[in-house]
Amino acid sequence: MSDNARLTVAICTFDRYDLLNRTVSTLLERDRIDGHQAELLIVDNTPLARRRPIALPEGRGSRVTFCDETGLSHARNLAIDEANGEIIAFLDDDALVCSGWTTQLLKAFDAHPDALIVGGRVVPLYENADRLPEWYDDRLASHLSCIDWSDTGRFLNENEWVVGANLAIRKDVFRQYGRFDPSLGRRGTASLLSNEETALLDRVGRHRTFYCPEACVEHIIAADRLTPEHFRRRVFWQAISDVVSGSCWMTLDLAYERYKTRMVLAPPQYRNIKALSYLPRTSAEFVVQLESIYAMAMIASAGFKQGEDA
Repeated sequence: MSDNARLTVAICTFDRYDLLNRTVSTLLERDRIDGHQAELLIVDNTPLARRRPIALPEGRGSRVTFCDETGLSHARNLAIDEANGEIIAFLDDDALVCSGWTTQLLKAFDAHPDALIVGGRVVPLYENADRLPEWYDDRLASHLSCIDWSDTGRFLNENEWVVGANLAIRKDVFRQYGRFDPSLGRRGTASLLSNEETALLDRVGRHRTFYCPEACVEHIIAADRLTPEHFRRRVFWQAISDVVSGSCWMTLDLAYERYKTRMVLAPPQYRNIKALSYLPRTSAEFVVQLESIYAMAMIASAGFKQGEDA
């Protein structure tokens, strides 16, 4: 592995070898990973008993290392230690890059030297695109770690974010602002706890975070993620993540108001506790249900802003 590459592509994986192989093959096919402009570092977070060999081409600036402490934040922090590049581009193990992805990231950093973080567009790639549920449309894609703010690169607005599926960070950021919080982030399949990227983004600031739509990846969406149960669980864990990370913007009064106003939008027969679990007919109904779940989780966890009366 080269010790002078400008950019390290870091892929952290947990027991998803088939997806990983597709992601790596696409990266090597569509981008220049030669150990000079960019190198590839795979961090295998799979438990030892379930680990499988990962084949990489020789002489392409690529290698595998192992993280024995389960947790995405632990794996990413190990990648920081192991990376040789001055920029680390984190790529999910189920994300397929566009042609010249690393070049677009480096161009964004070069054009905007005050940018500490660059995040790209993430678009859904459905395994069963011809059989999407009636209650689903792309307005729900943000719950699948997809973002598409615009076709124009710019620094983020206050209510925008970038996602870990496609996230490049100057290595100096971790010395100045700290690393990924191990109390946040996924831990295998045990939970959907997240916000480790958001917590770092909050410390760095949106005004130092650049959105680069040209650095695009496709996020593979498996059929088992397009179920109401998955979305409900995802939103519930998002609320818990917001509480744990201290990034919740919702007050108690707003949580009560949101729950009450969303409840009455449900079909009449479900305007009770069933509003949180009935099968929606349309995406509009489902958005209302998910907002109700988030508000209820906030109320139940006392996750509102400090200073609000209980």
